[in-house]
Amino acid sequence: MSPSPPALFQNAHDTNISGNPQFNTAGRDVIVNVHESRSSARAALPDLLRPVSDATHTRAGHVPRCDPGTRLEVIAKIRRRLDRHDNDKRAVVCWLNGPAGYGKSALAQTIAECYAAERRLLGSFFFLRGAGERSHISRLIPTLAHQISLAVPAAKPLIESALEDEPALLGSTVSLAHRLQRLIIEPILLNTPRVSHSSEGVSSLVKRQIVVIDALDECDDKAEMADFIDVLLSASSGGTHLPFHILLTSRVEEHIRKKFDSSEAQFLHCLDLQNFDACPDIKVYFQRGFGCIYDQNWRIMQSIPEPWPSAGDLTALLDNAGSSFAFATTLVQYIGEDRMPHKALQKLLASGVNGLDSLYEQVLSSASWTEDFCRILGTIMVLKINKSISFLSSLLSLHHEEVICELLEVQSIIKIPGDDNQPIMLYHTFLRDFLTIKSRSKQYFIDPPLQHLHLAIHCLKNLAEYPSKDFFEGDVTKYTCFNWPHHLLLGFQGQGLNVDETIMTSLVTLLKNLLTFQGKTWYNTMQTFESFEKTRILSHLKAGKDLFQTLQVSIATKNLTKQLKEVIDFYEVRVYNQDISTNLSRYSNRQ
Repeated sequence: MSPSPPALFQNAHDTNISGNPQFNTAGRDVIVNVHESRSSARAALPDLLRPVSDATHTRAGHVPRCDPGTRLEVIAKIRRRLDRHDNDKRAVVCWLNGPAGYGKSALAQTIAECYAAERRLLGSFFFLRGAGERSHISRLIPTLAHQISLAVPAAKPLIESALEDEPALLGSTVSLAHRLQRLIIEPILLNTPRVSHSSEGVSSLVKRQIVVIDALDECDDKAEMADFIDVLLSASSGGTHLPFHILLTSRVEEHIRKKFDSSEAQFLHCLDLQNFDACPDIKVYFQRGFGCIYDQNWRIMQSIPEPWPSAGDLTALLDNAGSSFAFATTLVQYIGEDRMPHKALQKLLASGVNGLDSLYEQVLSSASWTEDFCRILGTIMVLKINKSISFLSSLLSLHHEEVICELLEVQSIIKIPGDDNQPIMLYHTFLRDFLTIKSRSKQYFIDPPLQHLHLAIHCLKNLAEYPSKDFFEGDVTKYTCFNWPHHLLLGFQGQGLNVDETIMTSLVTLLKNLLTFQGKTWYNTMQTFESFEKTRILSHLKAGKDLFQTLQVSIATKNLTKQLKEVIDFYEVRVYNQDISTNLSRYSNRQ
């Protein structure tokens, strides 16, 4: 007799199985099959769109924005570009570009907040490399569509209708152009007032609403991003008439530059931050930042004459900063954390630090570089999404306080949250670029493929140590359950034949244990995942197996290939094919 769901889930937490689950037992094993009921209620719009809440201008945590009274010239010019053509059918696309560290994201945030205060912001999306769904273009349009449904309530039923008419609209088989048209352009176009009347009775077009998309270069999907730029530029100048103005920001990377350079869109405005003098604004930032440090440490620094730093030192700092706000913010944070800020500043100036890379070297040189520190820093660099102190401590089998103590040494470049359950953030994503490019970081280099392999091992160890239950539960175990194939593949793609055989042997043992002792639990947990997630896991597993077959030069490699094939066979037969059968059943029920 099958156990009732209450008994089965007596000790379960945060487990959600949609549809019409069936529970079968075989001895102590519990197998879950999920079938969707024909009469199940239609999902709510947020559940369909799955917006990325931490990708918008309202996201929590460390959010860069312009200091009051700074970047006024740039902000005014952006706004003039966006507001100039309200009386024209065609939309304005403003591309703000500049090198890393020039404050593009802070400007995008400030602009978004300005238009939000005026109730003219339709939506925003801030890409961020290494931040899960914020790194991928697939979540851009759904996230914007969700914001539009809130900003323009009358657009909500149109978005819902589009998804009902075309269930595959959010899938990879639908073009970006069509998705943009159905979920963004049409709902706005049909709800945009054409004419308003002033008190004098003279008609004029209503001011256009604004969309802000920041850091196009932080999107991992370069080809898709290039296509998206094409789609936007075509829509802004063609017969579609994009019903809003849009601000885009990015570095000048080749796949982005080519699209903007080749565009003939009449209302494309390119603003290069290198054409603006940032020195006065950075000077204001330095004076405020160092002023706060002085006030907070007045007992220690009471013998230091004001203004501090001196005019000469401030000039030297401005010369070193150039136009890089990232350098300025990192330097102020680094000096502010020292117990003797005035001495730390003099030491920094004496070291000849010049530019962000040399400042990173200065910060990292003060770290202990213990084994735990290396594991923590390496893991942060390659995780698919920013995770918390609690997550890292559990994944790496460390105590919370150990993670905190190790990271305190580099807190000027890595944001340590006050809450152990909030994500650890990089203040600037190009810290990852610095650490993972050997020619720049030198002795501080973090080898991404090797870190991915170590992380795959930690993931599999986490699963192996999980208590015998029917499901993997909790944030850490769900991450490891889903992402160990991803880290394994990226590790071997980068390392190739150079993988240490002890790593391969460990992986063989851990994979064997996964099937032998946790196979049913893995299977049950996979059944709770979405179809696209299951497909992604299978593609990673198969790509890994194909790669290993080309590398079979040792017994360890052959053993790993064999073990991975067993995992794939298990996954295809027990998980993936079951999902296909379920989908076919759903399709038949709809006919």
